Amino acid sequence: MMIMLRRSLFLLIACVIVQQAAERTAVVNATGLTTPNHVSIDGDGCETVECRKQVAAARRGTAGYHELDAALADGFAQASPCVRNPTLGTMGFHFAKASRIDQTVDAAEPEVLLYLPDDEGVMELVAVEYVVPNIGNPVPSLFGESFHFNAARNRYELHAWIWRHNPAGMFEDWNPKLNCPGF
Repeated sequence: MMIMLRRSLFLLIACVIVQQAAERTAVVNATGLTTPNHVSIDGDGCETVECRKQVAAARRGTAGYHELDAALADGFAQASPCVRNPTLGTMGFHFAKASRIDQTVDAAEPEVLLYLPDDEGVMELVAVEYVVPNIGNPVPSLFGESFHFNAARNRYELHAWIWRHNPAGMFEDWNPKLNCPGF
C-alpha cells in the first residue's frame, strides 16, 4: 500500500513539473500557432475579431523569419542600427524588404522585421513594421489602427509587437521594457 502511495505521489509530482515546464516554454494560441510564452495571445489592444484575425495572419506570415538568416535569404536587408530612445524605449534592428514597400497593406507581409539579440547574442524577431509611402493617399489602417505619418521620411508607418509583449501596447512604436545591446 505504501509503495503504491509513493508511486502515485511521484507520478503526480512528475506531471506537475512537466506541465510547468511546458507552460514556461510555449503556449498554443487560438490560431493554432505555437507562440513563445513572452508573447501576448489575448489580443493586447486588439479588441475586435477582425484585428485578431489580422494579427494571426501577421504571425503566420512572419513565423518563418524567427531565424534572421531566413529573412536575409528572402531579401530582407538591415536598414538601421538598433533604434533606441532613452525615454521611450526601443524598437530594435530594422530589416526591410524594399520590394514590399508600396501602396499595398497586407498583414501577412510586413515591409520591415524588427530584431533584438537574446542573452546569447542570437537575433530574435520581436516585432514588425508596415510602411506605405505618402503619395497623397488616404491614411492607411490595419488591425483597426491608423498608421502614423513620419514627415521626415514622407511615409506612413505602423509597428506591431506580435512576437514580444509591449506593455505600452501592441501597436506602439517604442517598447519601454526592451533595450539595445550595451544599454
